[in-house]
Order: sequence, then structure tokens, then C-alpha cells
Amino acid sequence: MSGGQGPSNGDRFAVVSRRVVFVAGSALMIGGILAILSGRVALGITLLVVTLIAAMLRGLYTVQRGRRALAEHERAQAPAGSARGPGAPAPVDQVVAALTGMNGDGLPYRIDAARTPDGVRVDVQWKQQELRWQTLFVRGSRAYAWRMEVDLDPSAGTYKFIEHSGQASVKAAAGPTGATAYGNWTWQKGKTSHGTSASFVEGADGQVTVTGPAGPRTSWEGAVMIKPGDAKVPVFTVLRDHGWRPRLDWFGARMFEK
Repeated sequence: MSGGQGPSNGDRFAVVSRRVVFVAGSALMIGGILAILSGRVALGITLLVVTLIAAMLRGLYTVQRGRRALAEHERAQAPAGSARGPGAPAPVDQVVAALTGMNGDGLPYRIDAARTPDGVRVDVQWKQQELRWQTLFVRGSRAYAWRMEVDLDPSAGTYKFIEHSGQASVKAAAGPTGATAYGNWTWQKGKTSHGTSASFVEGADGQVTVTGPAGPRTSWEGAVMIKPGDAKVPVFTVLRDHGWRPRLDWFGARMFEK
């Protein structure tokens, strides 16, 4: 998850610690099983518990690295300007220009707008987020999608919105008992608040591929995440700063704008 300037100290530590945990954990697990089989149950259970704790701590470290890397992504900044009250909403063309003007190649989402019979629909769509990995016996993939539709009513200076979110996962494995495969796809329509979807994977060098806003990248680790709030907050900040409000503006409505 580092750039193209060579491995950092954190990257080197991640590689070394992963190898240490794998080798030491394998030895401890074998030792624990042998201890139990030889009648030293307490020792065996202790060795297995230590192995489990080490694996969990290393997994948490993977998640932390992934979240830290994803937190560095560019975020849209709502344009500064004098705030309008709800009684004097700005013209819809001015609002649309402010929204689409926040677009940038570094953002993980894109904002588009189109005329509709009743006004304007603003479409906020997260760019592709897909994670593929391969180990000796397992192949898997995880993809996330998110889109928000905001309908603007110029006659009243109000808006309404709905979110669409989905995820797909595929996994195939081969082992002594044969091959197994499964796939899962979910799609939801509604509103979310402070939601996040993320996956973090480690594997052999060159066996993890991440496809995101900047294109595909292959490494030994990867992370993908969709955080709708990163897109919703600047969009609704622009709308409210321009005097636009939902049809029913109350505390509960504002919760779903984050």
C-alpha cells in the first residue's frame, strides 16, 4: 500500500512480521496439537491460544494499515461562499455548477447532473472498487458499489435523495477433499448514516490486485473501502449553503446526510 518510491520501514515491518507470525504460528500450532495428543492438554491449549492471539493481532495490524492508506485519499472541498437561508435558495444552475465543480481525478467518486421533467437529478457515483487475491489453494474477489440520486426541485428550492449500494464476493478453493466455490451479491436501496464497507487482504507478492479510482494495482496486500459520508457531506454542504433544504428538514433528516 505504499507508493512507487520503494518499500518504507512500515512495509518492511509488515512483510517480516507476517512471515514471523506464519512460521512461528505454524510451529506453535503443531506443538499444541502434539502436546494435546501426548496428554499435556494444558500446554497444548496454551500454545493454540497463543497462536490464535498472534494471528488476530497480525490481522488487526493489516486492517490498521489498510485504513491508514485509504484515509489518504483525496476528498472534495465544498466551495466557500456566503451561506443563504432556506427562504432565499440560489438558482438551480448555480447549485449544479458548484456541485459538479467539486469533481477531481483524485476523488473516489464522480458528480454528474442532468435535467429531468421536474427539475434536475444529481448523480453521485463511487468509482470502481474491486479487490482480487490468490493464494496456493484459494482465489477470491470482493467488489463494492455505491450511488446516490439527488433530485432538485427548483420551484421550491428543496431536494430529496436515495442511495443504492451493493457488494459482490466470489471465492473458490481447492483442497484434499475437492474443490468448492461460492458467490454472493447483495443490493440495497435506501438511506445510510455513517456507513462504511471495506476489505483488507494479504497474500503472496503479486497475487493481490486492487482496482480503484487510479486504476489496477498489483501487490502483496490490498485494501478497498467505500465511505458514502465522504461524498455526502460535501454535496449536502453545498446544497445547504445555497439555501436548499429537504422537504422535511429535521434532526433525523440531517443524520442521513453523513
